[in-house]
Amino acid sequence: MTLKTKFSVSSVCLVLVVVIGMTVSLFWSERRRVINEMNLSQKTELDKLVQVFLESSYLSNETIILNYIQQLISSDLKVFCAGTAETTGNGWFIDRTSPAINPVGPQDPLITSILDAKKFQKKEIVSRKGDRVTVLSVPVATKGELKGFVWLGYSWNEVSTLIGQNLWQKTTQLVAVALISIVFGVLIVQILIAALTRPIDQLMRAAILISKGKKGVQIPEEGEDELGRLTKTFNRMSIELTKLDELKDDFMSHVSHELRSPLTSIIATVELLKEMPLMEKDSKFKRQVDRLSFGSERLNRLVDNILDLTRMEAGKMPFDFQPADVARILTEMADFFEPRAMEKGLKITAIVPGNLSPALADAEKIRQVVSNLVHNAIKFTNSGGIILSAKEKSGYIQVSVQDTGVGIPKDKLRRVFEKFECLKDTKNRVEKPLPGSGLGLNIVRKSIEAHGGEIWVESEIDKGSTFIFTLPIAKTGSPSNESGSSRSGQKSEFKSKDAEIFLKNDSKEDQKTAL
Repeated sequence: MTLKTKFSVSSVCLVLVVVIGMTVSLFWSERRRVINEMNLSQKTELDKLVQVFLESSYLSNETIILNYIQQLISSDLKVFCAGTAETTGNGWFIDRTSPAINPVGPQDPLITSILDAKKFQKKEIVSRKGDRVTVLSVPVATKGELKGFVWLGYSWNEVSTLIGQNLWQKTTQLVAVALISIVFGVLIVQILIAALTRPIDQLMRAAILISKGKKGVQIPEEGEDELGRLTKTFNRMSIELTKLDELKDDFMSHVSHELRSPLTSIIATVELLKEMPLMEKDSKFKRQVDRLSFGSERLNRLVDNILDLTRMEAGKMPFDFQPADVARILTEMADFFEPRAMEKGLKITAIVPGNLSPALADAEKIRQVVSNLVHNAIKFTNSGGIILSAKEKSGYIQVSVQDTGVGIPKDKLRRVFEKFECLKDTKNRVEKPLPGSGLGLNIVRKSIEAHGGEIWVESEIDKGSTFIFTLPIAKTGSPSNESGSSRSGQKSEFKSKDAEIFLKNDSKEDQKTAL
């Protein structure tokens, strides 16, 4: 999960928690408000009933209070019943189920409870028909003299329905506001996350480019906050790394050039020593000359690699792109490396179609690429052999160098093309490990990329590795700087259509099957 995704998920969750929490809080506040308003309305109606009761007592006319109760019940659905009682407990009440005026006495449980309380009381009862009723009662007195009692009964179902209707309206409004708040909250969060992660993304992409060897990578400097200062620090670091890398390249190039002259003299001297008669007579002398020859060749190859790499990184490596005969190049390389492969008991084979199209490439550079790959294949193969093959695929020629060597761990496949990368655990599994500079595959990659192709490796431990690269096919009709693949005297033979090419030195049985 990326940092941006983590920020997004956590921020959206935070917005949801805040909005939902506020919505629930507002809902309960609104519910309390509605209930308080209902209680206030009931208290107001009870006070009005007290005033009418006092007026009826003052005029000694019970009709006034009874008419008011009937009118109240008929006009207000939530009022289920209402009544009055004298101090003795005798009185009247009217309920919604029966419009008649019903007498009541002190033996009634409700009246008994009202007489015993002698103060405001809220009590829940169940009517004869099973309806839940909330009864509010209050004593009525004037000038300290108790005149009687009045009470109102509210239907619990009607009150709950009325509260629910009011809350539903408010809840709908709250939900609409909450949804709008969530949408705007998420939008604002995404804007803030984008502003926060954009510099981080730029830093990450720039770091990846630097890790791939790109020099002088710079990113836009925005703001004076922590990320802005980090960006400025990164740019300064990139500049310093570029300077350091250029200094290193200049130093290596200078040293390589300085080594070229004495190295050439050493190689020439070694060649002269090899022609001396003493080479055949003195085995100790021959061994020392061979060691000197091996060391000078290795040093010469290292100097060549350093110079090639320096020119490639500086963009000064010349390429002569012409239609190139890849089939011929592969068979020449197989022929050239056959003696070295046979020294380790390996077999090297070239397999290419007879009608392979020419590639648009610098033939000499491709020879160097194949030479480097075959050299590595021989070095890391204990038994078996190497297959060089090519085929056309999607407008490209795909070339493969396959071996049956020790293989490369999957977690190291991406690192093999880096500069100075030497896989020690791979070397440790080779029977006769040879030293290397770690520059060859990096030069191979840069050369193939300069051709507009790609290179990658597929490998399994103890089963071998296959290095694959692609080259663009030359346009039809372009003149070729490579001669045809059927030259006389060539050590490999070609079959006609879709033929396979094998070294003549292989046995007849070996020629029937590829390695």
